[in-house]
Amino acid sequence: MRPHKLLFSCLIFIFFLSAPLCHGQQGEASKGNVPMDSAKKAAVVADISKLLIEQYIFLDIAERMRDHINAKLAHGEYDAIVDPAQFASTLRDDLFEISKDQHFYVEFNPDEAKLHKALQNGSKEEVQQAEQILIERDRLINFGFDRAERLKGNVGYLDISLLCNAEHAGDTAVAAMNFLSHSDALIVDLRDTPGGHPNMVQLLCSYFIKGRKEGRTHLNTFERRFDNGIEQFWTLSHVPGKRMYDTDLYVLTSQNTASGAEEFTYNMKCLKRATIVGEKTAGAANPVDDKVIQDVFVMHLPTGRPINPISGTNWEQTGIEPHISVPAEQALDAAYLMALEKALKKAEDNGQKFQINWALDGLRAKLNPIEVPAEILKKYAGDYGERKIGLKKGWLYYRRTGPQYKLVPLKENLFRVEGIDFFRVEFIMDKNHKVSELVGLYDNGTRDPSKRIYR
Repeated sequence: MRPHKLLFSCLIFIFFLSAPLCHGQQGEASKGNVPMDSAKKAAVVADISKLLIEQYIFLDIAERMRDHINAKLAHGEYDAIVDPAQFASTLRDDLFEISKDQHFYVEFNPDEAKLHKALQNGSKEEVQQAEQILIERDRLINFGFDRAERLKGNVGYLDISLLCNAEHAGDTAVAAMNFLSHSDALIVDLRDTPGGHPNMVQLLCSYFIKGRKEGRTHLNTFERRFDNGIEQFWTLSHVPGKRMYDTDLYVLTSQNTASGAEEFTYNMKCLKRATIVGEKTAGAANPVDDKVIQDVFVMHLPTGRPINPISGTNWEQTGIEPHISVPAEQALDAAYLMALEKALKKAEDNGQKFQINWALDGLRAKLNPIEVPAEILKKYAGDYGERKIGLKKGWLYYRRTGPQYKLVPLKENLFRVEGIDFFRVEFIMDKNHKVSELVGLYDNGTRDPSKRIYR
């Protein structure tokens, strides 16, 4: 066994991460019908009580949790429970009633218990096999990197579903960061990120935060009670590729942003490096270790706490308040709008201004849809050489030589072509307010006019 390496070097911050997995597995496992007799329940409560006193981060709360579940056991409140999954769920709720610690979790999961036993006490071969299982899980979700995309206006977008161990996910993270490194602004989406590994937080932070004189910046310190140990995380002195110290940075959050994702957000906020947009985060800070109980249960036990060097505290149970508070589903558009408007003010090149305005017109129309009066739409319908504009049920449709496309108004005389991001249609009026031509607009600045044909 490797005593503390699992906690601070290999540990994934769990929070909601384990819950969805175990809900699906509990149902299957409980079908195996491992009955919970009184002796088994007493043994589970005794093991949990011992671990609480020895390792839970706050001793006073550990004592209260121990007394709480032992009193319930003594008073017969667990007597009627025979299903192990129900017993685990009940213990989880009873422990949370005292701790309010969202990282604290008990589950009935024999397969996961077997995996953790192998990691903690197995032979070298068993440890390697168990580690490969965990790596394969992460590989199947692309190590948590769901999307790395360049939005219109040269705004980067990075969607992360899980902050996986950088020891295995580092190449994927580096590839994503290098792909986005030429962005004028970058949006990091953590709205559905339940947590992750502190070394991935460290790696990502290192791309954005300029070191001080020693070349590094202190991000976080994790403290343990059971051995008075600490582990510090600093920005890395080297990362592959270009750093983005001056890139305009936004972090999207929701109530589901938790644990390691909150650490990244908290670091960025305390260092005044990013604008946080969205909802207050979950408030789950304390890192956990996985403990096998009676061979079939797994307890996710918070054994440490993070201490930010700037605030002197963390986000446990308080969550992180965003700078810009909007519903989670609106956070991306809100951050994108801010990034574009800020970039436009700084832009000096006309080509860059054109690209930003192109993106702004589309986004503003999405946020505040406009309606063009029917009598105006009727004026636009007609023939423009090989280009045809039809009017059907209050919508204009564009056709050249192929299929027809719906036109969605951006302004009264400017329309985007649904399904074609790089092309728009503008209608030009003459001095007599008569439609004289249609201009096809391309996102590279090209204009392709077609005269109106009146028959």
